[in-house]
Amino acid sequence: MKRLVLIGPLLLALAVPASLPAPALAAETATTTCPVRADPALFASEARLLELAERQEDFGRRPTGSPAHEDYIGWLEDEIGAVPGVQLSSLPYEIDRWDDLGTGLTVAGQAVQVAAPVPFSSSTGPGGVTAPLVYLPASTAITAANAAGKIVVRDLPWATVPNLLFYPPLLGYHMHDPAHTINMLGSDSSEAPAGADADLKAAAAAGAAGVLEVSRLPHAQIEGMYAPYEGLPYEVPGAYLGVDQGERIKQALAAGQPVQAALTVDAAWTPTTTRTVLATLPGVSEQKIVVESHTDGMSPVWDNGPLTMLEMARYLASLPVSCRPRTVQFAFVTGHLYQHLTGPAVREGGAGQLAALLDAEYDQGKVSSVVVLEHLGARRYNAVARAGGLPGLELVPDPTLTELLWVPVSESTPLRELVKGHVQYRDVRRTAVLKGLSAADLGTVPHHCGFGGEGTPYNQHLLPTISPISAPKTLFSSAFGAEALDVAAMRRASLAFTDVVLGLGPMPQADVAGDVTFMRSQRASGTPGCV
Repeated sequence: MKRLVLIGPLLLALAVPASLPAPALAAETATTTCPVRADPALFASEARLLELAERQEDFGRRPTGSPAHEDYIGWLEDEIGAVPGVQLSSLPYEIDRWDDLGTGLTVAGQAVQVAAPVPFSSSTGPGGVTAPLVYLPASTAITAANAAGKIVVRDLPWATVPNLLFYPPLLGYHMHDPAHTINMLGSDSSEAPAGADADLKAAAAAGAAGVLEVSRLPHAQIEGMYAPYEGLPYEVPGAYLGVDQGERIKQALAAGQPVQAALTVDAAWTPTTTRTVLATLPGVSEQKIVVESHTDGMSPVWDNGPLTMLEMARYLASLPVSCRPRTVQFAFVTGHLYQHLTGPAVREGGAGQLAALLDAEYDQGKVSSVVVLEHLGARRYNAVARAGGLPGLELVPDPTLTELLWVPVSESTPLRELVKGHVQYRDVRRTAVLKGLSAADLGTVPHHCGFGGEGTPYNQHLLPTISPISAPKTLFSSAFGAEALDVAAMRRASLAFTDVVLGLGPMPQADVAGDVTFMRSQRASGTPGCV
């Protein structure tokens, strides 16, 4: 597989914004009154955000480097490039794109619906692979003794997280839930298709012929499932099945007779180029606030951050330059669905690549902070028992609630207070301002290594980071479109984080950084970072 040899100096040069011409600064007056918060009348309406989400949905599924992904990047580049004053550049990466050419399954000679292949599966070619089936429940390890030469049937795991984690003094800093919709002593659970990663690796080591991952949800709700997304090849083919298809297979196996299956995952690796687009809006200072989101995804919920970024850029560009004390750089990042973007050694995606560049610039005073936007306004879906005695669960939209928005903020009290204040002012309900999304380890810098998504590498590179993200149950399937968005909630969150960027502009860097400054000196002295 081809990998990009990153040309650091060239990419670093592309990432540094050009100096603002002196005449533009001279045209501003010292008497300009600058907003503390965005004027909602001058910001995108709900109708506008819905229009953008539906336009995004028109591109379809967007695996990294796919034609649909490149079309979406081009559209975003055209949109952001039309914003007055924006300067464009990009960071290219060469990858081998994984293409699904066709997936199918027959069991005992009967065709069975397949919801999706497991991305980056080994290709069987068009002829498929034929082998006996074996059902191995999650409590049973996949070994050569029970799986060699067989197609393993496996249940996808569900992850359960206690709500108490998101309150002080644990991971929480502040909870905004004025209607008290969250049971502090309760928990939430959702399917975890990332668990397929361990299954496929174990199956390959055991000499299995393939893996069938069975969901608790019906076919229609997991169609187009896309996870895991490491960007590394698995050594066995794998596919996802809905609960009905999985139950029929388990019942056939329960009869005790051998059941033959033919699994086809016809796939190809295609050399291509993908890119991160940087759109720089100059301010009084060249020191950057970087606003980031990824462009590859399966649905409008998964990667709607760029839509907020477009409207944030339009609003900020409408202000006098003197109202942008710092430059704002919008980073439309690739490689979220191809985490080993530059090879097998490092799991980072495009966010990790950009974080490394910003880390190198930070001590030169060129970078102030990073704001990462993911999954804003995700409607909450509840997993409930299916009607009519059907097996498994189905996702039903909650009529009033959005998904809990996690907002990890790096270790600065002024930064956390800034976020808390704007979340409360815009009433972004069901929001937890957090210290992190992993347990504290006082032996590393930072102490909380995980931020739950794209924000993680920026935090791990010791950059002041604000990283809102939610975990909707609809996330990994392209079966859900714009209807999985609460556009009113998305707009409130978009306004709140535009306010945050406005607040970051004049904030003293010492307040922005907080304990990050000391942690960077600890790192320089040999304190280990996150592994």
